[in-house]
Amino acid sequence: MVVKSATKKKLMDLGISENFAHVLADDRKWDDVKIMTQADIAKICETDSESAGLVHAAILAATQKGRDGDGENTGPSTKVRLVKGKRRARAKNVVDLDTYDFDRKMKSLEHELAGDPVYKSLQAAAEDSGSKRFTDRIIADLTVACHNRGKKKLTKPQAKKVISESIDALERASIDPYEAAGIITAQSIGEPGTQMTMRTFHYAGVATVNVTQGLPRIIEIVDARKVPKTPTMTIRLNEKQKHDGNAAKKLAAAIEVTTTVNIARLETDVAQRRLVLHLNKGNLKQKGMSPAEVKDKLGRATRLFVQADKEKNPSTLTMIPGVHSEEDLAELGENPPSYTMLLQLEEKIRDMRLKGIPGIERANPQLDDKTGEYYLSTIGSNLPRISELENIDRSRTYTNNIIEIYNYLGIEAARQAIVDELQLTLDGARLEVDVRHLLMVADVMTSEGEVRAIGRHGVSGTKHSILARAAFEVTVNHLLKAGIIGEKDYLTGVAENIIVGQPISLGTGSVALYYIPEE
Repeated sequence: MVVKSATKKKLMDLGISENFAHVLADDRKWDDVKIMTQADIAKICETDSESAGLVHAAILAATQKGRDGDGENTGPSTKVRLVKGKRRARAKNVVDLDTYDFDRKMKSLEHELAGDPVYKSLQAAAEDSGSKRFTDRIIADLTVACHNRGKKKLTKPQAKKVISESIDALERASIDPYEAAGIITAQSIGEPGTQMTMRTFHYAGVATVNVTQGLPRIIEIVDARKVPKTPTMTIRLNEKQKHDGNAAKKLAAAIEVTTTVNIARLETDVAQRRLVLHLNKGNLKQKGMSPAEVKDKLGRATRLFVQADKEKNPSTLTMIPGVHSEEDLAELGENPPSYTMLLQLEEKIRDMRLKGIPGIERANPQLDDKTGEYYLSTIGSNLPRISELENIDRSRTYTNNIIEIYNYLGIEAARQAIVDELQLTLDGARLEVDVRHLLMVADVMTSEGEVRAIGRHGVSGTKHSILARAAFEVTVNHLLKAGIIGEKDYLTGVAENIIVGQPISLGTGSVALYYIPEE
């Protein structure tokens, strides 16, 4: 029984019980399950027709979502809601696809070195060799290596020799059939991991911006934490503003979260039952805000009347719980606010966000000494909201929050982020690990179309083998559940074969050798 975990999860998300979902997902993809009849489901699940009918109805409802009665796709759909007899159409919730421009797509796939004479010579030699293993990236790397050795052009024999030696190198670098790739990867990362320490990286000149490094960061990545301990972003400015230090400062002030306590001193007047805000003009100027803007935002957020000591450029703002307009001040003597209301208002006002993007606690302008351009390093991360800003370079703006990248840019971007973050952390600890081991980890974590942790709540918890799952954590739970639903273990992996004391099906254990004597 090889249960497709993605199919099983989809069935369970539809409200189908785990035992039925487990049996239906046995070696079946979702495309195989959704075309089953009620009779097929009853036979496979060994249940009555009524229960099979409910399962079939749930699957049918999921497959017919967004389709008409004939099963034909209805195209861009529009939700409609009736209001007092009137028909009001909402905006389309399915957008038409753009026309596919084949030439533009092919041009975008060309490598930037495609016009280089060395690149062309190597590409021609690779085609003549008949090898299918030379990608644009490999040829580009070989081109750069030739340039580094002072070669601006290659003759045909020279290009042929480079390709020939590259084929030999590729053969040596390739993994053998039945090699224990996963174990080698674990060992290659685990052994240097023992030399890693609890390190914290400080941005130059900014003592308050710390980034988790070393072993804690590796654990964060492989555990697929939803929010890292120290989320941070590198925000690059666009071509027009990247050399403008003032533009970087303005952007930092605009995106950094500004709360009431950042720009004012709060004073709770218990006797008068009122809250007094003494505005700090210097901080307001630094944050790019005016007293009138603060007054307006406080009034709209709390729906209370905000009194100012002066009409223009006030320095003190006063708020009273329960007073929503100037007319309510007259009734204040008869119906004064309670002490509890005053404390609740103070608590609400203290941490109120008046300006900035949620999640960005600090934003510090930095100067890149090599390129001479300004960028922002932040404490906190909010990739979707930052990407909406006009004066940033989206293609070079980066966050260390992998789950945020997955939610906004998709699984391929998340996979690359896992590799980059692992490489960055290992390089920071001056440890060398072959990138192919990191690619293996990233591929395993993202193989199901979502970022999964390497643990009992992710990869290890969804292994097909019962014994392999039980060997990791919560042994009794896995064995008990497998016994209840009658799951089988075919002992195809490593851990389960070691447990039962027989050779694993890798390396020499993958070969079955028989001696048949002649008659």
